[in-house]
Amino acid sequence: MPVGHRASAAWGSRHPRVLLNLHAIATATSSCTQASRTAPATPPMLPSAVSSMADIAATLSGGQDPEKKELERVATDYNDVAKNTTNSSPQRSPSSSTERIDEKDVEAQKPEQATLGGVPGGPPNGRTGGGPGGPNDGASRGPPRPMMDLDKGLVGWESMDDPECPMNWKTSRKWRNMVFIIASCFLPPLTSTLFAPGESYLAAEFHETRKIILTLMISIFVLGFGYGPMMLHAPLSELYGRKYVICSSTFIYAMFNLACSLSQNTPSFLAFRFLGGFLGSAAMVVGGGVIQDTFPRERMGTVSSAFALGPLLGPNLGPIIGGFMAENAGWRWCFRFLLILGVCISSLFFIFGEETHHGRLLLVKTAKLRKELNRPELISQIQAANKRTKRQVFWHGMSRPIILLCTVPTVTCLGLYMAVAFSFLYIFMTTIPTVYREIYHFNIGIIGLCYLGMGAGQLTGILAVGRTNDKLVRYLTEKNGGVRQPEFRLRPLLLSCILIPVAMFWYGWVVQKKVMWFAVVASMYPLGLGMVASMLPIQTYLIEVYGPYGLAASATAAGNCFRMTAAAFFPLVTTPLYDRLGHGWGSTLLGFLALTICSTMAISFMYYGKTIRERFPPRF
Repeated sequence: MPVGHRASAAWGSRHPRVLLNLHAIATATSSCTQASRTAPATPPMLPSAVSSMADIAATLSGGQDPEKKELERVATDYNDVAKNTTNSSPQRSPSSSTERIDEKDVEAQKPEQATLGGVPGGPPNGRTGGGPGGPNDGASRGPPRPMMDLDKGLVGWESMDDPECPMNWKTSRKWRNMVFIIASCFLPPLTSTLFAPGESYLAAEFHETRKIILTLMISIFVLGFGYGPMMLHAPLSELYGRKYVICSSTFIYAMFNLACSLSQNTPSFLAFRFLGGFLGSAAMVVGGGVIQDTFPRERMGTVSSAFALGPLLGPNLGPIIGGFMAENAGWRWCFRFLLILGVCISSLFFIFGEETHHGRLLLVKTAKLRKELNRPELISQIQAANKRTKRQVFWHGMSRPIILLCTVPTVTCLGLYMAVAFSFLYIFMTTIPTVYREIYHFNIGIIGLCYLGMGAGQLTGILAVGRTNDKLVRYLTEKNGGVRQPEFRLRPLLLSCILIPVAMFWYGWVVQKKVMWFAVVASMYPLGLGMVASMLPIQTYLIEVYGPYGLAASATAAGNCFRMTAAAFFPLVTTPLYDRLGHGWGSTLLGFLALTICSTMAISFMYYGKTIRERFPPRF
């Protein structure tokens, strides 16, 4: 036996426990190596190695032999490395590297079946492809994506950083596409109120004197774009893509505005106005799906604030434009103006806009590769994951918004909250012309300018809430020990549940006491600010929570249904209410109603939102 081996054997006979521990270390190291090849999980036997090294250090600590000291130093170093490895071993989080989400959270959020908008088999909030600036901008990468596997005949993305994937587009390309979405989304809210100042001219021409019918002429369009997107546009966009659904809807919208301008009686006008809203408002909810397709959730607050410009500012600019147009060119030119806008925007979007729906893009890519490679058997990964027939896929997609609305309490409750907020918005929109015409004796053109108070409040809200919503989520996440919850986005509801009732109290009593006209304009400011503080966080929350299921457009449309139904019919109640109680007590009653409903929901979501969301995930 060599001398070195005899010395080692002699030393080992004096320290048998050390030899046993070294054997344990060798076994743990082998297990760690094997585990690292199979999964990025914590090495299963590393703790035993740590304890073994601690025992070695303790065994050797009493000796003064140089060989023992060297072994003690090596053992201590290995012990430190092992502990650091144990503490920092990669724990893959479904949402971000800075979050801790337990298995129950992941299971509650896991989609059961992939759709054309979803990803087969992946967790909904995993880390995949880049942020607004592409793959290297430091944001989380969104849901896992289907990868290319031509050996199995499956078509997907080339890599997580595939430049063809909308999530990896350059920032300029993403925002260029969003400009068309925002412009298309601006048209329906603009249409809902642009005609309001010219209502009296139509009433005189059609000899209409019933106040309820005159109010319905304004609000029936809102009813249409509450149900049309939910029943048609949202499911169609998640089945067949975003671009052509929005383009065709905007063009149909333009045609029904032409029909309104040619109407000769009240029934035909009401019918065309309803159908224009029902068939022509796709961008109102499909835009949420485009945000889901292209932006990571860390940027959703900023992007959603830009997307909200149309729904929030459109109702305020409408009366300003429509007032002067109806007074100088006639009420029919209000709809001809909307016809021109609709044709121009739909044409520009058709030419320059791009498809963002991942499922549709992969279908196009599959068809292209079939021809190039002469492999007709190729199918996309998402098609392979979906076992339904085309008929089943279609009816499943069409039913999703209704199922969400009826079976997911989170969507239902947030839809009710937005319904209350938008009811008061359209109460202002339908009563302001009468107030300024009969009490303050303003002409039609000047009445439109009175909505600037609400516009100023909404602009303030977009700048404040839109810029701080993402920062608020990061702050609350850090305060919560690094555990992120989507419900953190809903904290601004605590502000809106105060501002909206204050606006109603203010408006009712300044009109009742016939205070200076500017006080009425000022009363709209807190309402505008409260509208943004409610709509923007709710919209972003729905996109963030249900987007990973491929349900961003459906969830937005389901919440939109309650909102627009209330906005269409609630103003019909206010006319007899104000006639009986007056503006002061009537608005006070409505203000207390808003305070009770909104504050209850805002506080409930603050404390129990996570529990409700996890207990009732979307299931189909």
